[in-house]
Amino acid sequence: MHKLKRPHTFKLKVLKRMKKLNTAIVATALLLASGVSKAELIVNGGFEADSIGSSPWTYLSSVTGWTSSGTFEIQKGVDAGGLSGFNSAYEGTQYLELNSTGLTTVSQLLNTTIGETYTLSFAFSGRPDTPSALKSVIEVYWDGAKLGKVTANPTSGWIEITFEDIVATSTSTLLSFKSLGPVAAPSYGSYLDAVSVVAAVPEPSTYGMLALGLGVIGFVGSRKKKQLSA
Repeated sequence: MHKLKRPHTFKLKVLKRMKKLNTAIVATALLLASGVSKAELIVNGGFEADSIGSSPWTYLSSVTGWTSSGTFEIQKGVDAGGLSGFNSAYEGTQYLELNSTGLTTVSQLLNTTIGETYTLSFAFSGRPDTPSALKSVIEVYWDGAKLGKVTANPTSGWIEITFEDIVATSTSTLLSFKSLGPVAAPSYGSYLDAVSVVAAVPEPSTYGMLALGLGVIGFVGSRKKKQLSA
């Protein structure tokens, strides 16, 4: 009877040890995977940091995280400026009108990693009461290089825009939104909200460690099967 119990006990011990090791490796792999996060580079991308209270719109000389070639105009609510038909914010309660007293450019300096790939996204809209239904037009720049031009009709509502695979060539990158129109009504139009910039690709070392952990799990599982069948 004693000889029969020894191999049985040994297998139970192997099972328990393998289970603990397997659990630890899985936990490590999941932890590494969770570390593949996309950190937000934009400060105050929703223009909520500087509250305008109950006012439907307000001129501001400065806005958290941003610089402007002119005066900032923050709006909120469906009846901004006392006129009907205006947007509610794409996110939160406030948004930026690029054209306050004239065509303006707003920018933010980002901390980037040379060679890293990023994704830029934002919400853009035309202004409903623009004279003669003129279109709102902006150009988007990444460290001085134009990413593209975006045009919106007065009744467009919020349009989701995304630029992918943007590579940083410096540790400091200037993101800019330049208003080009409507030229005939320069104090109208161009709504901006929900600006976001995130790294599109995680560090290669993270993928390597995750693959190593998963490989060890497969190896341990294979050995466990061989030991149990012995």
